[in-house]
Amino acid sequence: MVVLGGTGDLAHRKLAPAVYNLHHLGSLPQDFAFVGVGRKQKSDDQFRNELAESVNKYSSSSWDDQKWADLSPRIYYHQGDIRYADSYPDLKERIEECNRANGGSNNVLYYLALTPNLFTPAVENLNKHGMVQMESGWQRIMIEKPFGFDLQSARELNDVISSAFSEDSIFRIDHYLGKEMLQNILVLRLANSVFEPLWNERFISHVQIIASENEGIGDRGRYYDRFGAMRDMVQSHLLQMLALTAMEPPQEAGPEAVRAERLKLLNAVQLWPEEEERSNLVLGQYKGYKKEKDVDAHTGTETFAALKLAVNNQRWQGVPFYLRTGKNLDEKIAKIVIQFKKPPFFYYGNPLKDLELDYDSLLNILTLKVQPQEGVVFQFNIKKPASTSEIVPAKMDFCQPCAFLINTPEAYERLIADAIAGDTDRFSSWNEVERAWTLIDYIYEQSKKSAHKPHLYEPGSRGPAEADKITEEDGYRWW
Repeated sequence: MVVLGGTGDLAHRKLAPAVYNLHHLGSLPQDFAFVGVGRKQKSDDQFRNELAESVNKYSSSSWDDQKWADLSPRIYYHQGDIRYADSYPDLKERIEECNRANGGSNNVLYYLALTPNLFTPAVENLNKHGMVQMESGWQRIMIEKPFGFDLQSARELNDVISSAFSEDSIFRIDHYLGKEMLQNILVLRLANSVFEPLWNERFISHVQIIASENEGIGDRGRYYDRFGAMRDMVQSHLLQMLALTAMEPPQEAGPEAVRAERLKLLNAVQLWPEEEERSNLVLGQYKGYKKEKDVDAHTGTETFAALKLAVNNQRWQGVPFYLRTGKNLDEKIAKIVIQFKKPPFFYYGNPLKDLELDYDSLLNILTLKVQPQEGVVFQFNIKKPASTSEIVPAKMDFCQPCAFLINTPEAYERLIADAIAGDTDRFSSWNEVERAWTLIDYIYEQSKKSAHKPHLYEPGSRGPAEADKITEEDGYRWW
């Protein structure tokens, strides 16, 4: 595993801990080796010690001296500036040395833990110097998001990468797809007869997909001010969550069947038709954003987005999908909320309206909690004990880590293991990425025509109040 950008924050916070956790579980190949590439001069031992500190700090697995002693000799550091072509012959030689030292083949997993502007030169140089499509073994590549800035740049990047790697060797990362509860959606739905028959427009009133963060942009100003909430979150994470929630059941086993159904769903997604005197898109910006480090003082970049989408197929005809995401909000949470239609107005032969209840609270709601704690909550209705006429909501609450008493594998653990195994299920295909950018570009075009400008909101709030209108005008509220 060759990490280009091996001394960066991603390598220390996510990749090294994930590799250690996989080793801790016995899930790494016997001939596995980790090569970090960076510009600074340092020895293998110095690099190993730095990663040990990061693993100790960020790993979900407890520190084990013996486990680290087994893994650390297979960690190497290579000094080189990947921006320049003359750095690659030495890197190629170092990789070959590591292969020989660990008894491995030419199986190489390249991980681009780089800023997006370096993706293209890195791939071009790997290809130019014979480090891809070798005569033996496989060579694969993992690419962090963002995969492009818009549809045009995404296509240009894909042309470069696909000229060097085959599609089944390209692993475009959307780390939400590696999260445990998102992996569980299809099982929850398809393996339970109480859900699958109801998973359609006859029984579901609407779906909400929410991913909020309670922190600002931190040191990511240079990146974030260029991308904003729509490109950073909606284009990747939220649309993939929508696809997994609403896709048709795969007709056969295997990752390609799952990706094919996700693509079909994304192709059916469209902006809800504009209605008179209402908007289906609200953008926001938290107060103080323009004073953040590396942010343009006159920026119009959104840090919040709420929108209403339609899925134009038979299963979801007329069902609104509401998406909401933002920075510096009141809580850090990611969840999918499925609200079923209200029950009929009868109860033991009497109209519900004659009973002691708030009819709006009589909702069946299925909530899939993605983070910070994974689980499933189902809300249903019961008669209140010792009462003859009062109906109240009750909940079944499944906490995944509580039930299994184990640390849920981090998304990066799952994604690295899948890439080593060649399993593309939890990665975005090029067609999915292309469709997502097509939709985002169209939404931006429509927002410019409608002169959408970000509404200011207080840090630590729920976001701009204008976002409530999106659901309220349909008779719903944000959960």
